[in-house]
Amino acid sequence: MSTNYNDLQKLNSVLDSFIVHKTIPALGTMLGEIIMHSIKKTHEMSITNLDLIISDLEEMNVMSAVYIKCDGDLHMGALLYLPENESKTLASKLLGRTILNELEGITPSSISEIGNILTASIINAISDNTGYKIYSSVPGYAVEFFRTLLEAVVSDFGNESGALIVSHVEFHGLKSGIMVHMLLIQNPSEVKLMI
Repeated sequence: MSTNYNDLQKLNSVLDSFIVHKTIPALGTMLGEIIMHSIKKTHEMSITNLDLIISDLEEMNVMSAVYIKCDGDLHMGALLYLPENESKTLASKLLGRTILNELEGITPSSISEIGNILTASIINAISDNTGYKIYSSVPGYAVEFFRTLLEAVVSDFGNESGALIVSHVEFHGLKSGIMVHMLLIQNPSEVKLMI
């Protein structure tokens, strides 16, 4: 592992600033409520030790997730996820109506759009503050066990160091109690580009 503690703390502060100024207002507007957030941890991890970021709760739950890959001057990934049984609640809140049938296709579309907007808010903040040109992929939506989702995302980062920088962000709607998680993932060699 090669990224020093001070650089990880600086990255944490930079990401927190972007989230406070861009992502929280976007999510708060979409959900119509005050959103709190915390960056649970930013750390470097071996791509073979996913257990560092998988809690027991996440290990046992099927998650609704959106993955967006970002390329250009900076390569990163954003994985937005929440327990599958809560995704209908979030989609209902966004649409302002109860969703009766899971097969409507509205839930995956709504969750994908949230992932797209939240990722774009962070990517735009990075671009605005650094001048980097960053392009994001079309959101990929899946319902799967968290470990399987994470393995797919990690495979997207075939780096030589065998390590990744992972920032775990938690968003919490104060009125609704909705909890959404986002992992921001990048190669250790790119941390200096952000700080």
